Amino acid sequence: MSINVALIGVGYWGPNLLRNLNALPNCNLKTVCDMSKERCDFVSNNYPNVVVTSNVNDIINDDDIDAVVIATPVKTHFKLSTQCLNAGKHILVEKP
Repeated sequence: MSINVALIGVGYWGPNLLRNLNALPNCNLKTVCDMSKERCDFVSNNYPNVVVTSNVNDIINDDDIDAVVIATPVKTHFKLSTQCLNAGKHILVEKP
């Protein structure tokens, strides 16, 4: 059984989480979201099987995503976590 996961934020810690999520055998890294075009291009170029978006609602509204890893600035954690939980998703919030 595989779990569909999304990652929000590919800044400081995001690339490490991206690499590790992609390597997990029972994890299907489905979607990655970042507001930076440069970071989106990085993901697209290095992980061609992953959907890349700059719109967090693409993750929140995707019923196929089971869990979301949030690796964004601290000030965004509460809002993103609440949105994901309200959408019925499990969350992991990265905290340096």
